[in-house]
Amino acid sequence: MYSTIVVDDEYYVRKGLIQLIDWEKSGFQVIGEAENGEDALALIRDRRPDLVVTDIRMPELDGIELIRTAADQKLDTEFMIVSGYNDFQYAQQALRHGASDYVLKPVDPDDATEALAKIRGKLEAKKRWRDAGSSRTEDKRLEAAIRGEYVSSELQAWESSWREAGALRFQYALVEWNDALPWNDRTLPPPETRRSAIRAAVIGAASATREPVLYEHRKAIGLLVPDLYLTEYGGADRSFFAAMLGRLNERLDLNFRVYVGPAVGSLRELNRSYIGARVAMVYKYWRPQTPILLHEEIEGTTLHHRQLEDETYREWMEAIEENDEKAILIALDRMFASFQDDRFSPEAIKAAIVQCALGIAHAVRRAEGDEKELAGMEAVIGWPDYNVTLGELRRLFEAYTFEAAALLNKLYRTHGRCGIRQIICYVDQNFHRPLTLKSAAAHFYMNSAYLGQLFKKHCGVYFNDYVLQLRIAEAKRLLRQSSLRVYEVADRVGFNNADYFVTRFEKLEKMTPTEYRNRLNVDSEG
Repeated sequence: MYSTIVVDDEYYVRKGLIQLIDWEKSGFQVIGEAENGEDALALIRDRRPDLVVTDIRMPELDGIELIRTAADQKLDTEFMIVSGYNDFQYAQQALRHGASDYVLKPVDPDDATEALAKIRGKLEAKKRWRDAGSSRTEDKRLEAAIRGEYVSSELQAWESSWREAGALRFQYALVEWNDALPWNDRTLPPPETRRSAIRAAVIGAASATREPVLYEHRKAIGLLVPDLYLTEYGGADRSFFAAMLGRLNERLDLNFRVYVGPAVGSLRELNRSYIGARVAMVYKYWRPQTPILLHEEIEGTTLHHRQLEDETYREWMEAIEENDEKAILIALDRMFASFQDDRFSPEAIKAAIVQCALGIAHAVRRAEGDEKELAGMEAVIGWPDYNVTLGELRRLFEAYTFEAAALLNKLYRTHGRCGIRQIICYVDQNFHRPLTLKSAAAHFYMNSAYLGQLFKKHCGVYFNDYVLQLRIAEAKRLLRQSSLRVYEVADRVGFNNADYFVTRFEKLEKMTPTEYRNRLNVDSEG
């Protein structure tokens, strides 16, 4: 409701205006009246009305002088002129001096209501501009405070205004929106829509009369939280943030989360609370079920920059290559539980997901496919550029995993024999080097258990037996065609232990290497 005073030197005209117009319906409330310009000017200074409705012709100070004087003294109020038909030229002059509108005597209620509607629109626009200007100023102050770049006198004045409002302590919170991604059906609304929603949620939760102060970060919006916001909740910050998030999620379907820094006693210390909020944000995957993470809840807890365990990766890759839906889900459960239980840092989770994605890409290429066929690849590589909850990350990665399993299954059916020939060729050329099932699988970016099964299926023998046969066959050739000592032959064919070579040779050939050579010599002499 906007405030109004009515000015006219004729008593009955003045009272008639007050009673004739439905002020409340028009959005105004009459808070005073005056019978001349001098009294009106004093009343304007004292009451600061939004609107003055005044006659043109008055003793001591007429309407035009009243408008001019109010402007000179920077008394921010609007004027509506009431004038007789014969004074129309004066009304036009008043408009040039800044009056918003005029109505002619005798006043028609409809004309007056129409004029008041125009003036109300102008007042609302002024209020929006003032609020925006104030908001921009406070946003800049907040930025300076969290960066520690404030001017002491300016910060002191700003803090004093909060003290006068009843604030004793302050916190900094980061409000983060999540899961609005190119790979799902959620759309991220414009920044101003997000800011407006957060402001409205704060005002509603805290019954705040003062405009909340926000600061735009790259992937979150910062919020100054004076303890007076917590009054309705007995000082419990979590209760306030829960109420705020409830209102915010009703407005925008963006899965909001809040990270809260420690309370500080002065805006000079706000940088410390800001850093605490940023640290809390890093722990989002450790506590994925709670949308509110307070800094004190993570104190003493360390995140780890560790790698995904080989066994976890092997289990997942094997389930994919076997296209086993149940095994895939079990492997994913184990992997994502590890992220939480082992307190993986966001960077460690990112590295683990990339490792898995690259493993799939290599497996697809090895099977003579193209990883670009995997539509989900973009999501599992690009998700770190967005705010993503652990649940949504699991959904994206699970979809990608099943897509990869289906593609590999198709490729294995189509190119399986060709693929195994490449592997056999590799083994035939490298058996004399240190070669194991695990190292061969790593070379071809395969799961070792799966490679062992594939080898047995296509070659009829297990991998290690196949390699042993190659080594013994080459050892026999060297024993026949060279004078190398037994330990030299063992080294040439890939055994780093001569005794073990002799044992394996004897088991397979039913004689020792020396006996084999001697027998050849005897046969040649005979």
